[in-house]
Amino acid sequence: MRSEERRSKIIELLEQKGSVLVEDLAALFEVSQVTIRKDLSELEARGLLHRTHGGATYTHKSLFNPSFREKIHLQQAEKQAIARAALELIEEGDTLILDAGSTTLALVRLMKRAFRSLYIITNSVPIASELSETRWELLLTGGLVRHHSMALIGPAAVRTLEVYHADKAFMCATGVSLQTGYTTPNPYEAQTKQAMLRAADTRYALVDSSKLGRATLASFAALDEIDLLISDEGAPRDFLAQLEQRNLPYKLAPLRAETHPAAV
Repeated sequence: MRSEERRSKIIELLEQKGSVLVEDLAALFEVSQVTIRKDLSELEARGLLHRTHGGATYTHKSLFNPSFREKIHLQQAEKQAIARAALELIEEGDTLILDAGSTTLALVRLMKRAFRSLYIITNSVPIASELSETRWELLLTGGLVRHHSMALIGPAAVRTLEVYHADKAFMCATGVSLQTGYTTPNPYEAQTKQAMLRAADTRYALVDSSKLGRATLASFAALDEIDLLISDEGAPRDFLAQLEQRNLPYKLAPLRAETHPAAV
């Protein structure tokens, strides 16, 4: 088993149990305790766990991997602003891929009042539930449910996405780094996001400013693989300057709807 796969499994165990011991992980993965300690140190450096004496703990208040219910209540004004900006990019009759995330859920709630006919492809259980009352065409991918994001992920989701085509994809990310691009804490979720990007003509990333300049476990897109990053006015100036230097487009959504967004 490769180190990244082992580290992903460690995160999954932490999500399920809340804490792990070095000796138990070493026995489970059939590696030395030294190797496990290196894994835990690397994951702690990425903000994905807290080291303890003899092990590690996972906290649902983690900046990088809060539960979906907690995410809904974080950066609410920023997510609403981003959703308003994204709404302007949608046209009646579009086929859209909507990634699982609290910002895309905010977008969906605006879309319901603005459009009569859309075709939606999503791996998000909450989005599918939200759209169940509409008369839009709705395709929910198969896959395993990742409880922290309520996303359907894995090979079944990827296979579904491989046979469909969309006009636009609206993606979420847990972190965006100048070095590693768009990231998520789960490698299987990253694979599903990559399949979404391949299936769409135009790709938008909806990422609030608290996630810019941060990296999590698995990269799913380089910075130049996204056609437009939509964030909010709290975006770090140095991060934006680097995007401008690389000629990477972004839009900053104002917190008040009546203000016109700035674009680069």
